[in-house]
Amino acid sequence: MGDAILCTPALRAIREHFKSSTICFLASSLIRETLSPSAFNDQWIDSDAKNPLTVAAQLKRHRFSHAVLFKNSFASALAVFLAGIPARIGYAREKRGFLLTDKLHAARLPDGRFKPQSMIDYYLAISGLLGAEAVDRSLGLDVEPKATEDLKSKVPELTDARGPIVVIVPGGAFGPSKCWPDVRFAQTADWLITNYNATVIISVAPERTERQIAEDICDLSEHRLINLAERSLSLGELKALFCRADLVISNDTGPRHIAVALGRRVVTLFGPNDPAWTDTKCEDEIQIIGNVPCAPCSKPVCSQSEHLCMQVITVAMVCEAAKELLEGDRKHATIMTQQQFVETSKSFFVDPDHESALEKLGLNSIDGVFSFNAATNLGKENLARFRSRVQFEIDAPQPQGATTVFLKRYNRPPVSVQLKNWLSAQGRRSCAMIECSTASRLTASGVNTPKTICYGDQWGSLFEKRSFIITQQIPEAVSLERRLPDFFTGPPAGENLKARRDFIAKLADFIRKFHETNYRHRDLYFAHIFYDDDGRFHLIDLARAFEPVVLSRRFQIKDIAQIHYSAPGQDFSKTDRLRFILRYVGRDTLTSEDKMFIRKVVSKARRMARHDKKHGRQAPFEN
Repeated sequence: MGDAILCTPALRAIREHFKSSTICFLASSLIRETLSPSAFNDQWIDSDAKNPLTVAAQLKRHRFSHAVLFKNSFASALAVFLAGIPARIGYAREKRGFLLTDKLHAARLPDGRFKPQSMIDYYLAISGLLGAEAVDRSLGLDVEPKATEDLKSKVPELTDARGPIVVIVPGGAFGPSKCWPDVRFAQTADWLITNYNATVIISVAPERTERQIAEDICDLSEHRLINLAERSLSLGELKALFCRADLVISNDTGPRHIAVALGRRVVTLFGPNDPAWTDTKCEDEIQIIGNVPCAPCSKPVCSQSEHLCMQVITVAMVCEAAKELLEGDRKHATIMTQQQFVETSKSFFVDPDHESALEKLGLNSIDGVFSFNAATNLGKENLARFRSRVQFEIDAPQPQGATTVFLKRYNRPPVSVQLKNWLSAQGRRSCAMIECSTASRLTASGVNTPKTICYGDQWGSLFEKRSFIITQQIPEAVSLERRLPDFFTGPPAGENLKARRDFIAKLADFIRKFHETNYRHRDLYFAHIFYDDDGRFHLIDLARAFEPVVLSRRFQIKDIAQIHYSAPGQDFSKTDRLRFILRYVGRDTLTSEDKMFIRKVVSKARRMARHDKKHGRQAPFEN
């Protein structure tokens, strides 16, 4: 469906160029229903057949002079060849070039993959080869008047709608990897009804999986939604419905193109697929792109432990985009959920907001980074020789002014270290890239980390030569080891007691969210947890964070033991620690398993304390 609609600018161009010719469309019944009524052709040849011999027999009877192939399949080219059509035009893909008389070659990247480009332009290149140059690049669909009349009886609520009509498209024939969580669609629907008195309609395909999606969204919503899974609408009636919509919120799926082609305001959610392939330049669309490290993967089913590309799209983002469109004040054509970087020199990536500031210091290449010495050295006695850490200031975008940044450099790490890192990262990555990708993954999952502003690496034939990462100082924040919030001063009573309990609950939530990503931290002490003036926690030293291949529970115990160990005894009572555990496990009372977990945590912390006593130090939790 989507590809057929993206063809319409090319179909229009061919129609206008060949005004006196008879143009026939050969397509499935679904495509005919999608494009009808159409001013771009004279006749339809319905064919759901997949056998090229059957299709060729159909075509032969018409004695066509030209066959224009928008479909890239080998079978379609074989069919028109066997039909004996003199001119056969299309892309030389799927090893079918020898079957075509006029062929195009799609642009490729250096690695051999097809270069992402809008399918509108991809199809327009075919019409251009015929001399049919496009003046109008917009998508186009029409609606049968009868479908509009039939819709009124099937969805009578449209007549009495007092607010905007919003259609939500939560499914996707491509696969579940394109689907935003049902609960978030429900929350978005509730927000639209509460704030705009919207009439919200859930539109899904008439098949079991999508019917279940619609039912789940309606069950999760606090308001009554119109579930089209319970009403049988034809494709023509669906187009008529979209014509009535004030807003469409959709995953990256076929109905999104219907909405664009009918001139609707659209919020589209992109995850596994590159939006460049279906870019329409629509002025009434806002694209929200889950640009996490593993996207775009183009996989129908997510292969990661978390479906990050769709999870990182928040309800707030979608509601804000909906607000801009409903109020006629679109500020963004595209909303990126994650920070973007540009490659300014080979394997040197920088946040565009900081590019000029780093360039002033000569930090615009890997060589420049490793020769840079105008900074404060943060090296320690036990820091490995291949590592270095420095601190310096750069100009920051207004209104921030100057900001402090930290540079970590890795120069020819030992092969043993690299192999250990590859095993931990479950892939060949440089030391800096491990930290960079960890920060991106954790941020996408809602765990605050220092902002990366630049990174890069340099490789030999197999092993890493050099790598680096530059991160920004966390604004208005300090580590819990250095200073606890002011409400820990004075007796734990009244407002101080309430603030302390809220702090402990938020800290437990933060650690649980970190562990839910399947990451662990080799040094999860108070020294590596920062707390800012807005009451948010941040995790630092991400070179120490990892996803254990085995013994995940053991590392979880170790993490909680380090939290317990580094929480000062004079500030955190046994009751406070119990509150932390209860909040962390998400229960009101401890189970036998929880009690065993606590015993292991305390035992680990005591072993750490005994080690400290041997070296003349007292453990913080024993103070």
